[in-house]
Amino acid sequence: RALENDEYRRVTDGYLPTASVAFLDEIFKANSAILNTLLTILNERQFDNGAGRREECPIRCVVGASNELPESDELDALYDRFLLRQEVLPVSDDGLLRLLGQPAPGAAPDAPLPGLDAALADLSSAADAVILP
Repeated sequence: RALENDEYRRVTDGYLPTASVAFLDEIFKANSAILNTLLTILNERQFDNGAGRREECPIRCVVGASNELPESDELDALYDRFLLRQEVLPVSDDGLLRLLGQPAPGAAPDAPLPGLDAALADLSSAADAVILP
């Protein structure tokens, strides 16, 4: 029926407009239409779903990643919406093996990662202290 009435409505279930947490990879490579949509979601927590319909977005946390910083004024507004920023340097070959849980070449197969148990215990304690509404 919607097509017969020239109604255009996107199905958003399972996509960003219905997410509470989102990871956006290569965020600064988005085109202007995507940027406008993202800004509306980030600023107003709303999504324009055609024909003047605005839907509430339950978004609570957005993590963006990019291999490059924005180089155009058009991207500055989006960049400004990310209040916490952390530059992450490339992972070395040895570091990648550790991240993947593989022993480094020549290392004992069951060699534990230094400090891993303590870091996991600290993380577990911190998670227990988080109060969710």
